[in-house]
Amino acid sequence: MHSNFITPPDLVENDLPTVLVVDASWDDVETVAMYCQTSTYIYNIYLYQDIMFDLEWLNQAAARAHAIVINSEPSGCTQEKNKFLKDSRTWYYGPNRYLGNSNQLSSLIDFFIKHNEH
Repeated sequence: MHSNFITPPDLVENDLPTVLVVDASWDDVETVAMYCQTSTYIYNIYLYQDIMFDLEWLNQAAARAHAIVINSEPSGCTQEKNKFLKDSRTWYYGPNRYLGNSNQLSSLIDFFIKHNEH
């Protein structure tokens, strides 16, 4: 069984660990997908880009997520990302640094590597 990559309008009901990824580049998503093909861990990975224009779905996916990983690059959903940064489940990577959130990563794939080690 492989990880599920989920985009609006879909939502999945199962007991897999769930990660919401916000504003990742498609290269980053492809890297994670390739990593997940060989990983022994299986995830539901919700993917959201600011061009999807579905904040209701984004908030529903966030409510289901065990972890939220955001690209700190400014975008059309920066306000939502700033809200998520206050949540202890949130990790971030990218050009902006946040003093109130110490869950900083070098890249998106680092989240999955780090969490597969535990």
